[in-house]
Amino acid sequence: MKAVAGMAISRDFREKLLRLRASVFDPNSLKLRHFLDGDPLASEAGRLSPTVRSRFRAEQLADLDGCMPVVLAVSCISALVFSLGVSDAPIANQARAWAACVFLLAATVCVRCAIWPPRPCLNASANGIWRATAEAFLHGVLWGAFPALFFVGSTAAQQFVIVCLVTASLFGGGFSLSMVPIALLAHVAPICAGFIIALVNPHDPALNVIGGAMAVYAIVMVRGAFVRSAVAARRCAAEAAAQEGALRDELTNLPNRVAFREELSRSFARLARRNERFALLCFDLDGFKAINDSLGHEVGDLALIEAARRLKASTRENDMVARLGGDEFALIAADLHSVEDAVTIADRILVSFRAPFEINGRGVQISTSIGVAIAPGDGVDPESLMRNADSAMYATKQSGRRGVTLFRDRFGFIAEQNTLDAELDRAFADHEFFMVYQPFVDLQRGETTGFEALLRWRHPTRGVVSAGEIVPLFERAGQIERVGAWALREAITAAKNWPSHLRVAVNVSALQLRRPDFEEIVRDALGQSGLDPARLELELTETAMIVDGERALETLANLRMLGVKTALDDLGTGYSSLANLVGLPLDRLKIDRSFVASIETNPMCGSVVKLTIELARSLSLSVTAEGVENPSQLQMLRDYGCREVQGYLFSVPRAANQLGDLFGVCPVAEEAQETEIKPLAAAG
Repeated sequence: MKAVAGMAISRDFREKLLRLRASVFDPNSLKLRHFLDGDPLASEAGRLSPTVRSRFRAEQLADLDGCMPVVLAVSCISALVFSLGVSDAPIANQARAWAACVFLLAATVCVRCAIWPPRPCLNASANGIWRATAEAFLHGVLWGAFPALFFVGSTAAQQFVIVCLVTASLFGGGFSLSMVPIALLAHVAPICAGFIIALVNPHDPALNVIGGAMAVYAIVMVRGAFVRSAVAARRCAAEAAAQEGALRDELTNLPNRVAFREELSRSFARLARRNERFALLCFDLDGFKAINDSLGHEVGDLALIEAARRLKASTRENDMVARLGGDEFALIAADLHSVEDAVTIADRILVSFRAPFEINGRGVQISTSIGVAIAPGDGVDPESLMRNADSAMYATKQSGRRGVTLFRDRFGFIAEQNTLDAELDRAFADHEFFMVYQPFVDLQRGETTGFEALLRWRHPTRGVVSAGEIVPLFERAGQIERVGAWALREAITAAKNWPSHLRVAVNVSALQLRRPDFEEIVRDALGQSGLDPARLELELTETAMIVDGERALETLANLRMLGVKTALDDLGTGYSSLANLVGLPLDRLKIDRSFVASIETNPMCGSVVKLTIELARSLSLSVTAEGVENPSQLQMLRDYGCREVQGYLFSVPRAANQLGDLFGVCPVAEEAQETEIKPLAAAG
């Protein structure tokens, strides 16, 4: 009977314990756990999300790291002063031992900071809060033991000094820990307990008043810490919500281009730190433009929402799917063990797109073309990996759409130095390289103002390959100077036969600009063709202008004195800064096509475009928006005050012998073409 009763009592106690644990650590609330992790809003309905909590912890620890050295230094000085002051008293040895403990704690914290120095970061784990709480508690215990150990037997003057030092420690800790309420409580509680123990012993009655005042101030201090940290937490939550909104695509609620680029940079950081391989998949919806034009933008928007849902459902939890603009999506597939893992994800996405899209009671068939690039083999930085995944995607579209292409399978033929050298020699011998030209259009007059020269390679087995696909490979192989010099001469020679009011814009690589003879190459090309230097515009990225800065700027300054114009290409996609922008010898800014593509759907892109146009106007620079593909984009650019545009809405890139009808007025095409008009014969 006793055994049965004992088992029943034990079972009842265990059930009560489980209920208590569930009430405290219930997955739906975890209020106490969240508070211990640093969330001052844990008891409120609007407690912080895990992401915001992590961000707020980083802010709390940054505030604490800035104050703690001062508090520890003052604490050590106070301990030293007291131990020296009682050096002749009977408690001298105990005072020295206590002061040594204070110095030991301070030294431990300093050593930890020296080994693992605090670094600015956006997120922090709960371990940092627990560490700060433990250190605050130990500091509080030492100063709580101070009055408990030394108050008895001390003179009235010594007791007054003890009270002053304890008060200073109490409020010094309150100052440094005001952003971390749990750590502040851990610091205040033992100090107050030690002071209460001290006041139990005989003392001057005046100290009762001081003790009461300390208690009131301690309550006010703790309350103030809760209020301050709660206000800071709400501000942090509001900032995170605003940032999250700025990083989300309004239509699909997927991360947008800005968020995608940030995550891509973080993926490369993880690759360098932990060798965590990942793949980048680029998607394009096949036939979306026809659906958007025939059924209306509302149906198109619904199709994009459904496409986003299917993409998200086909990926893993730690993968990131983003909408880059229009019908372009991208996926970062993290932590890959093999190429087959990326192919499996791509195949799963293709399967998810087989079923028709049910939109407003009708079935709409939409497929997707996928390009895959795997880091680091297919790209050693975000720009090259993105460019190569995009190239693989367009290879899929050229081969019939509705499929997947790996960059290494499509362009592996030029991955090796020796292979590329042989390919390049044959390309020049067989006249496989040729130039195409896309017009710049003045929006006020509707007239062509010039053409951008674009390099193409008609490969015997791979078809026509664009400059964006091959230039990075030429750069890595050290062949870009040879190809770039040829392209410059071809473009200048072609422009000589155009009307005199038309300019030609030629892209220049950073490696070309770095060559000491680049200025001579340009002068020779102009001299041989007889082209007016004022009709030549060199398009460079900011990287090209700041690499080997003094030489590059001197070269550009000399060419500008000759009359050659310069333009900053792909503004906003790299690491542009206003300081660099102001100091560069520029005549024109070019707004990257990625911003124009999203101008209708992403307000942030619209703001960037508008601010760029205003910036160019204030700096007395011309501005060109590239990648204009529909009338809506054109109208928005016109409303923003953009004077010159470029894009498929006016013309695809054409061969030099097919530009005649674009030399005057350049009309808007009835439907933006997606296929280049290629030369009838190979260009020499």
